[in-house]
Amino acid sequence: MIISFACKEFLLDKELEGLRESTLKGYEFLFEDFMKWSEEEGVKSIEEVNNRFLKRYLTYCKSERGNNNTTLNNRLKLLNTFFTFLESENLISENPVKDIKRFKEDISIQSFSDDEINQMLSHLRRKRRNGGQLVHIRNYTLFCLLLGTGMRIGEAVNLKWSDIHFRGGYITVFGKTRRQETVPMTDRVAKELTYLKEFYDDKFLKLSPYVLVNQQNQQLTVNAIKCFFKRLSATMEFPESRVSGHTMRHTFARKFIENGGDVSVLSRILRHQNLQTTSRYLNFFSNKLSEDNEKYNALNDFNL
Repeated sequence: MIISFACKEFLLDKELEGLRESTLKGYEFLFEDFMKWSEEEGVKSIEEVNNRFLKRYLTYCKSERGNNNTTLNNRLKLLNTFFTFLESENLISENPVKDIKRFKEDISIQSFSDDEINQMLSHLRRKRRNGGQLVHIRNYTLFCLLLGTGMRIGEAVNLKWSDIHFRGGYITVFGKTRRQETVPMTDRVAKELTYLKEFYDDKFLKLSPYVLVNQQNQQLTVNAIKCFFKRLSATMEFPESRVSGHTMRHTFARKFIENGGDVSVLSRILRHQNLQTTSRYLNFFSNKLSEDNEKYNALNDFNL
């Protein structure tokens, strides 16, 4: 089978399966690059693709594309899913990815410092107070929502008012697994969401079902939130911090741990699939934990 046909078969199957549009786009980008490189190498049939051929492709991605190990592992993961599908459909005899080892990653988790958070909150609060425009009020609420829940931006844009349970004190979201899950909601987050809802009621004739909307009362997009963080980054000019929605999620985790929260509880709030993923935060934020341990250690209360 020609590689391009195999890719189309896979994408059609995953589209019918209900894969997210962003995930499908990721596959399309990979396939376009892989097919172009394969054609340059004189390979058009999927049966010609073997373990050694894929290793050469990944080497090309690293040397010519400048892909780091994290990006290479992501490519490897997508390719494995693709070839596993072809194997299950009996389009190939064996998955050529299965014996390729993952690349060793230098994993880092970046979060905002308390001072950076205060600077951004001050800036956004000033904008909300002085402007009184939808964009400023919504952006401040969005910032508080992400900081106060650890929510992903993809989850935030899909939030509906029916997902906000003010009396119960929780928010319903559809996470990465496409399952309905719940996130605890503090009184401060509820207060900001209530303020935003009242603003919408005064501004629009009809309340949109979505919590985050634009000036036309239409659902906000993930790209719009990314653009908001880009503008915020340009204004703040933090030299060492990447201003993004995911850094907000890391900051939520850092503060939770530093304030004495249990890592197993944090894992449930962040909706990680396993505790090991959440435990990484303990390693990266261990300096603060060591300082607190020195300050609050039980032995400090006794004469030895």
